[in-house]
Amino acid sequence: MNSGEMPPEDEKQPSSQAKTDFLDDLANVLVTARRALSDQRGVIALRRLNRREYQNTMRVLLGVNLDVSQLPADSGGPHFDTVGAGLFVTGNQFELYESMAQQALDQAFNARLAGTQPRKFRVEVETLHQLFAKKNKEGLGRLERAMKWIQAVDGAVKRPENAATVAGLRKIAANADALRYHWKKISGAPSPMQFGFDKTSEVNPAGVYVARDHAEFVQYDRYYLGLPNLDKGAYLTVATREGGGNNVTAAPGLTIPGNFPPGDYVVRIRAGATANAPADRRFIEFGLKGSKGIYTPALSTHHVTGTVAMPQVIEIPFTFSQDNIDSRFRNLFVRERGFTDGKNDERVKDAFKRNGFGPEVALWIDWIEIESRPAQDGGVPPGVRVLDIPLDAKVTNVPKEKLQGAFEAFVREAYRGVPAPAGTVERLIRIYDSRISAGKTHRAAVVQALSAVLSSPRFLYRAEPGDSASSRSLSGLELATRLSYFLLGEPPDSTLRELAVRGDLLRSEVLYAQTNRLLHHPRSGQFVRPFLTQWLHLERLDLFQFNQKLFPRFDVSMKATARDEVYETFTHLLRTNAPLSDLLRADYVVVNGLLANYYGMPGVSGDRFQKVAIPANSPRGGLLGMAAIMAMGSNGEQTNPVERGAWVLRKLLNEPPPPAPANVPEITRLAGMPLTTRERLQAHQENPQCASCHRKIDPIGIGLENFDATGMWRTTDSYVPVNAEGKRDPALKKTWTVDSSSLFYKGAAFRNYFEMRNVIATKRRNFAKGFSSALIEYALGRPCGFSDELLVEAIIKQCEAKNFATREFIHAVVQSKEFRSK
Repeated sequence: MNSGEMPPEDEKQPSSQAKTDFLDDLANVLVTARRALSDQRGVIALRRLNRREYQNTMRVLLGVNLDVSQLPADSGGPHFDTVGAGLFVTGNQFELYESMAQQALDQAFNARLAGTQPRKFRVEVETLHQLFAKKNKEGLGRLERAMKWIQAVDGAVKRPENAATVAGLRKIAANADALRYHWKKISGAPSPMQFGFDKTSEVNPAGVYVARDHAEFVQYDRYYLGLPNLDKGAYLTVATREGGGNNVTAAPGLTIPGNFPPGDYVVRIRAGATANAPADRRFIEFGLKGSKGIYTPALSTHHVTGTVAMPQVIEIPFTFSQDNIDSRFRNLFVRERGFTDGKNDERVKDAFKRNGFGPEVALWIDWIEIESRPAQDGGVPPGVRVLDIPLDAKVTNVPKEKLQGAFEAFVREAYRGVPAPAGTVERLIRIYDSRISAGKTHRAAVVQALSAVLSSPRFLYRAEPGDSASSRSLSGLELATRLSYFLLGEPPDSTLRELAVRGDLLRSEVLYAQTNRLLHHPRSGQFVRPFLTQWLHLERLDLFQFNQKLFPRFDVSMKATARDEVYETFTHLLRTNAPLSDLLRADYVVVNGLLANYYGMPGVSGDRFQKVAIPANSPRGGLLGMAAIMAMGSNGEQTNPVERGAWVLRKLLNEPPPPAPANVPEITRLAGMPLTTRERLQAHQENPQCASCHRKIDPIGIGLENFDATGMWRTTDSYVPVNAEGKRDPALKKTWTVDSSSLFYKGAAFRNYFEMRNVIATKRRNFAKGFSSALIEYALGRPCGFSDELLVEAIIKQCEAKNFATREFIHAVVQSKEFRSK
């Protein structure tokens, strides 16, 4: 039917409307059938720790941060990465887990032996002006030498005896610069080497021209050296290439001392903005250089609210992991946001034409320091603390009872409070003895034995033993493990385990209180980020690069901050127990200084995300007003109304369109035609195969057309078609006023985005149902099927009675029979 092969050509053909309706109905029936057939009816497949859960577990247990990119993929397909059916492991991958466990244990033991004494290192950056002075002297020297060589060659060109030679060269040389490339043929012309340039300049004097053409940068250095407060700090400037040399910049940095071990640190930067710094130039980027130099993605972006006279101290948490202890990865940097777009040479030249010296400085740095932070939750990680045995490699003759006690305690910690099964400790002792017999050290033998624990199924899998064909209530420890991995993505802490062992956690009121405690935990982001990323498909933000020529403000830092707005808004809903429907429409936003600057909201400063009231006519407030959500519905250059409309149907209205058929033909006749977005979408209605889905999707996409590809509000749009040569032809450019009016399929009409949003905001129950279904799948580790309809309805009914309070959804899932049983 979709390809047009049925009905056969010699049979009576259905009308377009009939075919459209039939395909719509059949597609949805097939989707429903697929859901029914895949319904697991409550059975949860055995679940391996996914990558992030494994990483979090090793951090909690041993205090180490591991690179988990080599671990088995969490192949959940369309489902969450918690769904057990996609969390399998092959036999040879146990060796990988064993190897990673040995690395983790070595790191943990090294940290234990190194002690926990605080470490602190500071760099005063005022010496950077000496670099500028040297750079300016070298640049000025290169410029003077370049001009002397050019003048000498030009003098030889003017000699009468060279007239015939020069006349012949001018036939192949387009200008004076090109003529000098043939200096060897001109009598009396000197070699560039006589003026201090390298040997390659004899063949290609391009380096001479680079030195000449970078006169602006020499002047820029002079400007910098004349700035005040260079005896106290340094200004952030653009990176430039002078005379063909390496990138040089006043980008203060810090090299982590070699005796600083992996661990958690805090980096502090004392900074201030100049008096005339524009609002959008008051942001710094912080990061780790690595092996690729300074042009690496920043780890974080920060708002500078202090001044040069009264600087502020910016504190940045930083984890120094085993993977970057190599000296190449010990260099931290600070740079002005946006000065890594490859346009710095152009930026200097343009500013030089404007003011005679180059880009004005905006940010000043006094000093940078790094200091170790106390271990999370304080003290030594539990997996190391319970090992009441020496960890030094030189130790010999450790009493067997000491080993047995240490191994038994470690197994209990690794197995999330569950005692070691019969025979486990004896097997570990045999592994230890075999390593000692093979000539290995005591420490190596301990690592080998404990790595067997950390690569065992009881550690790698969230074990809930029992017959999968029957149902039973979870034990206290099993419930503690489910709850903690649901809301923190890590093993239960001592509080949960103690309540579980006493049986108190099985009481509803205690479970309720502990759920609230975890939702307010400092690491609750380990639930918010992975859940929202997968539920809302935020990974789409990383599928393409945004055109920096069209959208220079939506750089890597802005994209990361826009994504954070989604997380921080949901976190606000959880902490304040605000209505979930605030995600559909709200009279406030949760933003920081950088995002407020992007949205044009004055009066917001700093890195902390905060609730900010917005006027009634603002397009912001709720998911649809967020830059990250709208940016996902684009290709980095133009909006994608189909993607946006389908996303709204799936995530906000809980009316997901069926998957697009693979055999629907493309609308090739529109290629290269100068059409508006609305005109292009109208073509979908001409084919029944397209119309069956697009009549529901496209109107919503049209209603969002006032947002450009990066989520900024606009009233006009334009399109430049591709010509016959496959290139964008500006002559064919079409510009139009955005018309966002349309109507929902079999629903209300709307005149603009605001009216459409109001209609969507009335669908609170639909939204709650989709959210509940997603929460059930994420929490239980299995798809939410038809057999869960009663559970979904019970959750909605409970939450509706409390105005759809966000935290109430979490409580409803946790208190449900399905969550508390296997």
